[in-house]
Amino acid sequence: MVYRSKWRIAEEGRECSRCGTFKSWDNFARNRHGTRGRQSWCRDCFREYEGRQKKKEYLITDGGRECSECEQFKPWSEFHKRRDLSSGHASQCKSCRRERTRRDMENGSIRNRELERKYNIGLDEYNELVGIQSDSCAICGTKDKGMARGRFRYWSVDHDHVTGKIRGLLCQQCNATLGMVGDSVAILEKAIEYLCSST
Repeated sequence: MVYRSKWRIAEEGRECSRCGTFKSWDNFARNRHGTRGRQSWCRDCFREYEGRQKKKEYLITDGGRECSECEQFKPWSEFHKRRDLSSGHASQCKSCRRERTRRDMENGSIRNRELERKYNIGLDEYNELVGIQSDSCAICGTKDKGMARGRFRYWSVDHDHVTGKIRGLLCQQCNATLGMVGDSVAILEKAIEYLCSST
């Protein structure tokens, strides 16, 4: 099958694939992967695009900077320190950062990223497991998640540390118990025997 471009291409030039204007080849930057070794966008279209994509420049002085979110000039004490940035501080002020974190907590995007990073599942799959388990611990059956920093905890995602397979959702105590014995069935069986013999 022969591929035919929808753009007019001739010896003397071609149509720009962005603006559609026919221009001579010297109006197109070099690109060894492009048709006849040239870009498909003309130079004018590239300049216009790069102008739109150019990042806004913020006022930065020894005393502080403009916040990239609210665009207000604030002293450095209003910005978190960041060693990985040239200014040594974050580009967003502390109050804007708090507000963004609050929004991300409310819409679940922080939790979703955490689940994807740690367990390769999304918030929807997590919520599906919560429904299957009737919003309770898979081992002890408690519905009490507990509190952390004034917020309700999430159920712990229990998974096989070798295969990565998700086994279920657990309360903090049950999850910690499995972690302390290294998921060893033998140790748990001995613990049951011990408890039964002690009563």
